[in-house]
Amino acid sequence: MAFFSIGDNYRGTYQIESVEPFFEGELAVASSGGERFFLQLTRLQKPAPPRAIQQYLSLKDHPLIVPYLQVYSEERSLVMIRPFVPFAERLHERIARGELEEDQILDWVRRLFPVEEVLKEKPLRMYTVLHPANIGLTESGQVQVLYCGVEGRTLPDPKVDWGNLLYMLFSGEMLDQPIKKLPPDHGFSKPLEKMIQRSFHRPAGSVASNLDSYLKKRDAKGFFDFLKPKFSPKETPSQEPPAESPPDSAASESSFPPEGPSSDVLRRRLEETRRAKEEAERRAQEEAARLEQERLERERQEQERREREEAERRAQEEAARLEQERLERERQEQERREREEAERRAQEEAARLEQERLEQERREREEAERRAQEEAARLEQERLEQERREREEAERRAQEEAARLERERQEQERREREEAERRAQEEAARLEQERQEQERREREEAERRAQEEAARLERERQEQERREREEAERRAQEEAARLEQERLERERQEQERREREEAERRAQEEAARLEQERLEQERREREEGERRAQEEAARLERERQEQERREREEGERRAQEKAARLERERVPAGHEEQLERARAERLHHDRLAAQFEEYVRHVFNRQSPGND
Repeated sequence: MAFFSIGDNYRGTYQIESVEPFFEGELAVASSGGERFFLQLTRLQKPAPPRAIQQYLSLKDHPLIVPYLQVYSEERSLVMIRPFVPFAERLHERIARGELEEDQILDWVRRLFPVEEVLKEKPLRMYTVLHPANIGLTESGQVQVLYCGVEGRTLPDPKVDWGNLLYMLFSGEMLDQPIKKLPPDHGFSKPLEKMIQRSFHRPAGSVASNLDSYLKKRDAKGFFDFLKPKFSPKETPSQEPPAESPPDSAASESSFPPEGPSSDVLRRRLEETRRAKEEAERRAQEEAARLEQERLERERQEQERREREEAERRAQEEAARLEQERLERERQEQERREREEAERRAQEEAARLEQERLEQERREREEAERRAQEEAARLEQERLEQERREREEAERRAQEEAARLERERQEQERREREEAERRAQEEAARLEQERQEQERREREEAERRAQEEAARLERERQEQERREREEAERRAQEEAARLEQERLERERQEQERREREEAERRAQEEAARLEQERLEQERREREEGERRAQEEAARLERERQEQERREREEGERRAQEKAARLERERVPAGHEEQLERARAERLHHDRLAAQFEEYVRHVFNRQSPGND
């Protein structure tokens, strides 16, 4: 059954305009106060804690994710309120038109890599669905993702990976279920097939490395294809020149005219032409090698610059995240103390009112008994049997009424506890700037509830007193001519009253003890959850840094091997010394760059607040 319906008002505020199914949930467009919003329904595998809702709200400033303004808890689901973005279209709509180019696809995918890094760094790991329907294109050509989930909490599970996304974008085929490898009839080129196949079951960093390698190979192939027409098959440097062939070969005899006065001149001219051609070829090869070396050097410097900027950005983001987590823990601790104080005051007030009610009831019962004794002589002896039957019926009804009232009171207390817990979960997700106002409203709400509870108890007490007075007067009229048997009955009732009071007192003490144990257990669980989250975040950060270091070293090693191989293939045998000097200079530059990178990492690690 659909959650949103066109024309409905969600929470009396958001008028639903349109609805579509969206990854096991729903995506609706609604209007409120002259503005439009996205309302996204996300199904839950199990209840989401307040800090999961806070993580959603912390994504409001990320340029690649549609912001989260508010998150509401519903039954086994969450409803996210997000600003409406007038997308030009979503990627699955662009694919249906068949207007995608390879460079455009790779640019979109490259822009999405930071989203995975940001979501994985959250204390509760998050993910996005890598499906074209989840990616929108703004009017300015930027990409933004709509769905973000929390691992182990929300649906759907993160089964679609980068390989599936690349396959759908390049093939134009929308997958109903994720695949683990390319189908045999994909029709891709060998390099593209290799790049997509290596993107299955890989994180964003590994996919980015494969994409860079693919682009380098593709661009390098285009460069040599541009140079190839300058050399004909007979003029390639690898072939032996005609002058170096054996003088007695048949080819030599057929290549020159018979001996004569002009044959020497012709032979010298041919030799000079050959040497000039070889010199031109050698210079062209040296120029190509120099250009290639300069390009590789520029790419390396650009890569180093990007890595330094990325390291600085991550350090700043980590410092901001740690500060935000500290402020959030302080706010939650303050709210917890205030809630406990309000609950304690409400319990003390309820206990005081209950004690006063019991004392008043005791006095009124004693007064009623005294009046009953005075009125007992007025009743008639012949109605004793009728009075006994009526007394038994009255006692039965009184017991049933007492049991019903007790059940209603317990049910009311349970509903109030559940309502208080639900409200506490909703209030925990409010933004930081609303915290002070929310705390003030909570204090007023707690005082109002305490007053309402006191008024309700007072009304119940007065109603109970009225009923007891009427019942006492009726019993006084019915209890005529009670003798010794009535006195024994009153003693039995007094004993039962004392037993009921003792049972009620024990029940209250047991309820207070259980409530205290529950609060203590919740506090220990919160502290344990925060400690585990901090340890997990630290472990993930160490693994991420180690993975980045290994990937950088692997990339540098491959770049060095590739550059060396290219130089060996392009440089003639007579320039081995020049090649050796270039290799030595490059190794020297690489060592200097590694030392500089280590120095930058050391400086940022020392300045980061997380290492204090």
